[in-house]
Amino acid sequence: MAVSSMTGSASIQVNTEDISFTLNINTVNNRYLDIFLKLPDNLRYLDLEIRKLISSKFSRGKFDLSLNLNVSQTSSFKLNEEELKALGNVLKTIQNTVGGNINPMEILNYRGILVADENIQEKIVNLFYKALDNALSQLKENRLREGEQLKNALENLLSKIESNLDELAPILENLVNAERKKIKERIDNLKINIDESRIEQEVALAAQKADIREEYDRLRSHIKEARRVLNVGGVIGKRLDFLLQEFNREANTMASKASSLDITRIAVDTKVLIEQIREQVQNIE
Repeated sequence: MAVSSMTGSASIQVNTEDISFTLNINTVNNRYLDIFLKLPDNLRYLDLEIRKLISSKFSRGKFDLSLNLNVSQTSSFKLNEEELKALGNVLKTIQNTVGGNINPMEILNYRGILVADENIQEKIVNLFYKALDNALSQLKENRLREGEQLKNALENLLSKIESNLDELAPILENLVNAERKKIKERIDNLKINIDESRIEQEVALAAQKADIREEYDRLRSHIKEARRVLNVGGVIGKRLDFLLQEFNREANTMASKASSLDITRIAVDTKVLIEQIREQVQNIE
């Protein structure tokens, strides 16, 4: 499955002889699926069905759906021919009796001459559902396209963290020797004699406090898991967000244990990269 962004949009325009409307859908990131509908009064009864349709295709994101509908007045109503015929007979009798001219447009104002066209509502609903299906398909494609870009960006950031860890590897290999050198330099500056075994005990203790091998290994493991999740795809945003908390925990511990400026620099740079990843992950479904 592919990676999908929660950000996207779709717009469908429909124009027929008697009906025209524009359907717009915009989505942004959200912790859950949140749907806001702006529908004309004659379509509000479709609210529940629309929500079910959206939730069957999407799992997360804030949805704003709006429909601007225009229906030709002449198509909204039809002539009641029986009433018109009856009224025509009455008017004919009046004309024959008292004379005078009658404006045909005024006849339309008489009650019962124009009646609502029951077929127009059904036509509106059918056109709307067809447009909604097209809009949701368009939206899905847009979100998947942006999701692919997010995936590439995350892969790049993960590679940068790996480069930091590659730079850290030789420092870890020489950690014990570096601690031994620092301790001996301090002793030499104090100009005192200390038993060699005591020095080694101090070296071992200092190296243990500064040892970040576990954090290093776990970060490597987290990177591997993040890549696996990205390759599996689907609804992975929350999974990645949780994983990033683990990333951050290891980087913070690494920074707190840092025994050299190089380790501190690498740890801080890694934390910056993790924050950049977190910002990108907020947009993944």
